[in-house]
Amino acid sequence: MSFELRPLEQRDFEHGFLESLAHLAAVDLTAEEAIRIWRGRNAAGVRTVVAVHTDGRVMGTGSLILEHKFIHRGGTIGHIEDVAVHPSHEGKGVGSAVVKAIVELARQSGCYKVILSCNDQNLAFYSKL
Repeated sequence: MSFELRPLEQRDFEHGFLESLAHLAAVDLTAEEAIRIWRGRNAAGVRTVVAVHTDGRVMGTGSLILEHKFIHRGGTIGHIEDVAVHPSHEGKGVGSAVVKAIVELARQSGCYKVILSCNDQNLAFYSKL
């Protein structure tokens, strides 16, 4: 399976981003509403990665939220959030690639650790990463 990993772009809201995210939890936003939220998240430094198929459709996504701490001399930790893969692309390595890309982004951002919380049913998937 061939796909590109890159930052979320405005056009992705009309090409499967919301559908992929909805596999994780209900989104209940129009593309226009989601774009407004995305702009605010960008301004706050939240970084969202998408896996995009060669046809331009979003296959999966995940986000990195940076937190600046008082400890570790004001160090930064990364929180991996909202990892989701479109149901038609599960089992193709998309989720693993997204998580690995976010971990690398955290490393490049100077994070001294990365945190990911998940429910028990996803523990095996994340543990192998």
